[in-house]
Amino acid sequence: MHHIVLWKWHQQGFRIVYEPSAVNMMAVMLKRHMNGMPYRVVCITDNPRGIDPMVETHPLWNDCDYLVNASGSTFPSCYRRLRIFDKKAQDELGIPPGDRIVSIDLDTVIAGPLEPVLTRKEVFVGWAVKGTHHITVFNGSQFMFTAGELSHIWNDFNPMTSPVEALNHGFLGSDQAWLSYKLIGFPGVGGWSFPQVASYPREMLRKVQLPKSTVIVNFHGRNKPWMPATQNVAPWIKQHYRV
Repeated sequence: MHHIVLWKWHQQGFRIVYEPSAVNMMAVMLKRHMNGMPYRVVCITDNPRGIDPMVETHPLWNDCDYLVNASGSTFPSCYRRLRIFDKKAQDELGIPPGDRIVSIDLDTVIAGPLEPVLTRKEVFVGWAVKGTHHITVFNGSQFMFTAGELSHIWNDFNPMTSPVEALNHGFLGSDQAWLSYKLIGFPGVGGWSFPQVASYPREMLRKVQLPKSTVIVNFHGRNKPWMPATQNVAPWIKQHYRV
């Protein structure tokens, strides 16, 4: 069973507001592309209003809600997502050990069947991209791991010291910095890469067509798939980001 975990909460002062429509669109794209694989969708949120009943909701926990991004206060802070590695949190969500947990950001377009992406066997698979200080880092837009495993990701995280520790080792961002610091290069850890998983700002900006083998496009950055201006310069978005 795959447990698809979505996240929606309001971060004060940030320009992008994620509406319930983004959650609902993700549920529609998943339904279109899971192709018979057993799954459920749960959104961890501070406001479930407007989210379609096909998506389960769970109250957003307060852990690490006060932490700012160690790379700079102008960047989003997603440290609270690290608690998904806590076995107690998995129990709260009804996720049994051995099942697969898949975290996907809402600013994502699913463009094809998900079997090639979700049938990977490594204990952890992250979106592997080139880093500023490292050849490879994990972008937090999507990752997958086996429930009941890797609990040290949460247990080792000290809110007072861990963000700076990861930064001092050249890993940028919030939760993605800690994930990269703790997992890059370790046995049983794998990565998705281009063209299977693509970055809109780095690889697909203003491209008229997607590569045939591209399954997922992540819209980290200012341009989002629901924005008319973004859709106008990349007409393939409307083909996939639809009900």
